[in-house]
Amino acid sequence: MTANRTVHITGMEMKETINQFEQDCRLNGTRKAVHSLISEAFLIWMDALEQASVENDEPWRVGVTRTECSLDRDTVIRITVGMGEMLSIRDAFLISAIVDEQRASREFLMDFAERPKQSINAQRLEQLLSDSFRDPLARPDMKRCDQAINMLFDIIDMIPKTYRAQPFAVISYIMWWMGQEGAMAAAISALAIDDQCSLAAIVCSAVERHIGPAWTSET
Repeated sequence: MTANRTVHITGMEMKETINQFEQDCRLNGTRKAVHSLISEAFLIWMDALEQASVENDEPWRVGVTRTECSLDRDTVIRITVGMGEMLSIRDAFLISAIVDEQRASREFLMDFAERPKQSINAQRLEQLLSDSFRDPLARPDMKRCDQAINMLFDIIDMIPKTYRAQPFAVISYIMWWMGQEGAMAAAISALAIDDQCSLAAIVCSAVERHIGPAWTSET
């Protein structure tokens, strides 16, 4: 999936969507507002990840051609605003890249994005993260991860710099999970924009301490 990199989204467009989301939260509640904001964009994202997983039969390699599909302007805005406004939305996109749909269905991830404080959702997400970190057999689907990273870089190319922190942070985590050296650079890029970005700080700390997921044998 690619975005039209010749299209540049303005800060005004971002602010309009943020204001609409905040108003929707006040009028209809957070759950309905989140669903309205990202449900369609999330399906587009998930479809692209699944296509990357199942359609590319050749062994994964750096630079492999990714599944092509168009990320339109509205989808990019909604993904970016969602990640910036609610960490549960950001985490849903992150988990979707590192965990396959058999273990983390799109229905569960959307429900988590909408209701992160629901105990069953919070416990399930924590378990998924723990398993992916501690289980040496939980190896990344490189094609799926690569597709997510490329889509996020495409998004970053389209949006104003001030909104790039969370996409960079998600890239840094996925790269760390994959054992790629670019994880630190992506995390630093996120922190340069928002020095309070906790996900990027976590990745920086893990890389500096040579801590990695169990499959990399660094833990």
